[in-house]
Amino acid sequence: MYKVFINDSVIIFTNNKEIENKESNFLKFKFFDTNMIDILYQLLKKDAKLDAIYIEVNNLEKAFIAFKNYFKIIKAAGGWVRNTEGKSLFIYRLDKWDLPKGKIEAGESTEMAAIREVEEECGINGLQINSQLPDTFHIYEMKGEIILKQTYWFNMTTQYKGDLVPQLEEDITVVDWCSNDEIKDKVLKNTYASIASLVH
Repeated sequence: MYKVFINDSVIIFTNNKEIENKESNFLKFKFFDTNMIDILYQLLKKDAKLDAIYIEVNNLEKAFIAFKNYFKIIKAAGGWVRNTEGKSLFIYRLDKWDLPKGKIEAGESTEMAAIREVEEECGINGLQINSQLPDTFHIYEMKGEIILKQTYWFNMTTQYKGDLVPQLEEDITVVDWCSNDEIKDKVLKNTYASIASLVH
């Protein structure tokens, strides 16, 4: 299964005939063609009542590659960081809670980029990658062009005990360690759908 988020709505590529959330307001297609992409985008962009579009295909990889090839792709990397107290590191940017992440620079591996971005955005060090999390995909517009951003995520830990420093030039105003209850009661009530799908 692949999920591509547009704001709080999602396009789901699946080879499973079962609908994941039967109570959602959704459309379902039993085929995919790249000529559909503009229509799918406009449906989810404009119709706030539509939560999801399911695309059921036999060859999941082939269909999703064709979908990705339609867009300009920007690749980013970031981390879900936990400290020795089991709290998770979140940033507050542009009135939303988020996980630290940023664009991969030329010559960087995804792991290198993820560590660098978390360090830069949060003023932290001593990060260790433990495992890779599922990639997230979301679509947005930039200078009139529709962009597909693929973000590589890593599960990280740190023993860092120092102050957290938000990267103000990246519009980050708060960096905070959040308990599981705070994630549930604070973060998930004001975050992006792609982040919620990762940390819920």
